[in-house]
Formats: sequence, structure tokens, C-alpha cells
Amino acid sequence: WRRGRGRRGAGRGGSDRRKLALRTVCAAVRAGAWVDVNATLDGSGGFRWGPGEWRAMVQAASQVADWRGARRLLDAMGRCGMPADGPAYGHALVACARASELEAPMALLEELREAGVPPELRPLNQLIAACGRRGKWKLASYLLAKMPELGTRPTTVSYNSALGALSRAGQWEEATRLLRSMPRDTPPDVVSYSTVVAACRRGGATQQALDLLDEMRVGGGDGGGDGGGGPLPPAPNAFTFTTAVTALAEAGRWREALQMYDDMPSSLPPNEALLHAAVVAASAGGEWRRSLELLGVRLAEGGDEGGDH
Repeated sequence: WRRGRGRRGAGRGGSDRRKLALRTVCAAVRAGAWVDVNATLDGSGGFRWGPGEWRAMVQAASQVADWRGARRLLDAMGRCGMPADGPAYGHALVACARASELEAPMALLEELREAGVPPELRPLNQLIAACGRRGKWKLASYLLAKMPELGTRPTTVSYNSALGALSRAGQWEEATRLLRSMPRDTPPDVVSYSTVVAACRRGGATQQALDLLDEMRVGGGDGGGDGGGGPLPPAPNAFTFTTAVTALAEAGRWREALQMYDDMPSSLPPNEALLHAAVVAASAGGEWRRSLELLGVRLAEGGDEGGDH
């Protein structure tokens, strides 16, 4: 009995030491202390790391956007005989996305494809969004189209990430085509439509932005069908109206911009950006009284209390 209790105690002690060692290694990864990290990876430090522990180490690199460190850890996993691991690769892809590194992920995705391991959805979405931040809208579109081949089904969030990349670049025609191509089982939501409206505004396609807004207003947006089996467009939100009012103001169509502001549903209270767009439109048309009236609304809703002097 005494010996059995001793063995159990030693087991618990070994487990505690292992957890402490893993926490220490992860801290070293985050600090970039690779000389110390490398000494523990081949088992010479007394531990043979399991899949979950490798994932924790790659995640530590991801937390500090160290994509090179994540890549180094994946290589070490391979040398230790560990098979390609989807979650570990997912953390590496997130590290690339956080660092806006867009070349290394292509090699990671190819390795997963060769291993027959589908990449996780969330890292791919983050990677597509990173393409948008870098202005790489073609790469964002490529990654979205590649997802089914890789074994990962795109979701509405995936499409929205690609639409965001197109919108940032003002690629309204490509964005519109992508919106129209979204499958019935992955229908566009209000973010999808609003993002394309923003793409039209950035691309100077004011009328196309208004047409999309009208489509949303007519659709009613309760998520139900249109009688033919397809989903209805979602109802516009405050961001959609803000973008449309801004597009009209920028196009010199200030009367329409103010009319749209006035016609906005009462269920959508004005926000700062929308009020700013309306004030700009009124000022562009020489409607200074209206500008002051709009500013008064803003002040009454919590702006500078000294604005009535």
C-alpha cells in the first residue's frame, strides 16, 4: 500500500512538473527565447511532448504574431514524428494573419492538403481578412474559392471576409458578383450587403449602392423565403444608411442624401457617422440652417452642451 501510494504521488508530481515545464516553454516561445525552447523540443529535456502540448506551444507563438516561430515549431513536430495536426497548423495560420504575412500560409495550406488534413475554418477566415488589410483582394478571393478544395466549407463569415477585402480596394463589380454567387445554404446577411454598398461607394458607383439599398428595403430582411425558395435580402442597418448617405453627398446629390436621412426608419437611431454625413450633405447644398439643426440633434443626444452659444 505504501509503495502504491508512493507511485501515485510520483505520478502526480510528474504531471505537475510536466505542466510547469510546458508553461515555461510557452513563456519562452512568447519571449522569443529559442535557444531555451529548442533544448526541450527533441525530448532531451526529459519530456516527449504530445499533440496537445505542441498545439499549446504553436498557440503561444500565435499570441505574439510570431509566424516564423510557429513555422519552426511545426518543423520540430515533424522531426519528432508527429503527423500534421490541423489545430497546430491553425494556430500557425493565425500567427501569419496577425503578422499580415501572406506568403508563408500558402506553404502551410499545401502541407495540410498533401497530408489530407482540412484546415480549420476560423484561421482561414482570419487569413482572408488579413489579405484585405494588405490590399490583396485577389488573394482573398483565391483563398475563398480554394476552401472547398482544401476540405473546409466556407461560411457567410468567410464570404464577408473576402467581400471586406474587395470593399477596401473599391472593387465593387467583383464584390457584387461575389454577393450574387453566395449559395442558398450560405446566404448573405446584412454585413454582406452593407459591405458591398461600401464597395460601391468607394468605387464611385453611387447608383449601384442605392440599388442595393433599395433591394434591402424591399426585401424586408426577416430571413424568410421569397416564395421561390431563395432567402430575402436582409433589412439595412445604420451602417448601410450611413454609407449610402455618404455616397450621395460625395456625388453631389445632397438633396437625395438629406431625404434618405429623413426617411431612415425610426428604429435605427442616428449615429455619429450618419449625422456627420448628413451635415456634410447639407453644407454642400448651402443649407446652413439644416446643418445647424442637425448639429443641434447631435448635441441634444449627448454632444457638447455648450453648443447653443
